[in-house]
Amino acid sequence: TSKIISQDFKKPGNLIYLVGSTRNEMGGSEYFKARNIQGGRVPRLDVLKSADIMNRLSTATDKRMLASCHDLSDGGLGVALAEMAFSGGLGTTVDLGKVPTSEQIDSDHVLLFSQSNSRFLCEVTPGDSLEFEKLLYGLPFACIGSITESPRLIITGTSDMAVVDEDIASLKEAWQKPLNW
Repeated sequence: TSKIISQDFKKPGNLIYLVGSTRNEMGGSEYFKARNIQGGRVPRLDVLKSADIMNRLSTATDKRMLASCHDLSDGGLGVALAEMAFSGGLGTTVDLGKVPTSEQIDSDHVLLFSQSNSRFLCEVTPGDSLEFEKLLYGLPFACIGSITESPRLIITGTSDMAVVDEDIASLKEAWQKPLNW
């Protein structure tokens, strides 16, 4: 049987974990490119931590703990959440205050769009969450939200106010727009 894990959200009520640490690494980011901002720190790679994260997520896949998984690369957390939501036709509620960081980050923009390496969004059923958390013990990770039946992406910022509250169909349309030449 296949062990392939797709990126689309599968089921309302499942939990969303962010595995890996977010840093203020916006240099070269899609966010900076879109706003024509120069400078910033570029993402650094911690080879040993990255290998550990990959090995543990591989184990989680082997044990069938992951319903879906997506890397946080181009566009960071904000783009990955939107892609997972509109791929599965389901919404989500996420709290940026729960995002694991390795330094003080007070900016919702940085938490949403940092392109720090070796980070993954993982969808886990509530019944697998305890075993998943035990498997990740010692790594930077957190349950940052859950999947909803309502087709909206709702992200609460560090000030407990919604910084994103959008219908996933409009997000998909915006995501596809640059592809329509």
